[in-house]
Amino acid sequence: MAFNRVVAAVVAALLIFGLSGCSDMRGDAEISPQTTAGTAAEIPAVSPVRTAGEFYGSFLTMYLGSTPPDMRGMPYVKVFHSQEEVENYYDSTYEDFFYGTVFTMSMASFTDEFFESFDMMILVIDEPSSYLNHTADPIEISDDEIKINIVRHIQEDAPMSPTQYHLIFIAPRGSFDGIDGKKLSLEISEVTDTLNTAFDSERYRIYYPEFWNFCYRTDAFIEDPQVVVDAISSYDELVYFFDRYGADFDFESEFRKYVGTLYNMDAFERYVILATIIPCAHEKPEPETTEAFVNNREIYLTIDAEQPEEGEKPEACYLLLTAIERSELQGVHLEWFNLSFADAAE
Repeated sequence: MAFNRVVAAVVAALLIFGLSGCSDMRGDAEISPQTTAGTAAEIPAVSPVRTAGEFYGSFLTMYLGSTPPDMRGMPYVKVFHSQEEVENYYDSTYEDFFYGTVFTMSMASFTDEFFESFDMMILVIDEPSSYLNHTADPIEISDDEIKINIVRHIQEDAPMSPTQYHLIFIAPRGSFDGIDGKKLSLEISEVTDTLNTAFDSERYRIYYPEFWNFCYRTDAFIEDPQVVVDAISSYDELVYFFDRYGADFDFESEFRKYVGTLYNMDAFERYVILATIIPCAHEKPEPETTEAFVNNREIYLTIDAEQPEEGEKPEACYLLLTAIERSELQGVHLEWFNLSFADAAE
């Protein structure tokens, strides 16, 4: 199952979050008849209201499809009573949403042992930015509807980009019975945070895929070679890359024999190749990618390479290929490929 495969790739063992602080907080209202001058007053029927659910967390889970927001059926709630139900939901939606590591780990923590004592509910909402967090009151449940009050905490001057969040609530077993089909009443208020720090939701969307380095010398035919950056996700794109830059750089000496052999159509069914051509101040050491991570669906590479000073002629140029499994880059915008050099950051 997709859920099990993703969890296995994220961690070898998961810690179940402590849930001992959960409380029911039920408070069914009792209606007592009032009398005036000895005559029972007419009391309108009122649906008893109870509250349940402790807010567990808010997770950035960006939508991967192109369906307009008003056609997605959001907001919606989903109640879970077993690990199997959690896995079924994850498997049926992981191609629709960009699920990060933290959300995946959290979903994996809801085991059958957890469901012996607790229920879990997910609320899925559209929000105006990927730079925000939430807090929430206990859920109000009546015969007619469930009412959820959320506070949106957003950083001052945060970029606006419509996206989706999964909000999780937990409660003692049985607290959420029968609410799947009820009318949802959702109220969201907003608080602006003015801290000049990194946006708190960063931690929900950073992950570090495995990568492999391949380096080939490819000296320049031109006087002033510049850094080249490209993402290659198919064999046709590799051929185009070879043709486009082959007049400026010497691909024939080392790289040509691997085109169609090591880098063939089968390889691109599994891998995406992030290609950089780097003019270096010295022949050795060869450049290498030291870090790769995904942040907000953009990929970032850090390369250890000593570049020539301004006006200095490079002693060598290298083609550095960073291979990452295609499954690790699902939903990532490869055209947003950010590059930095370790020696420049020191």
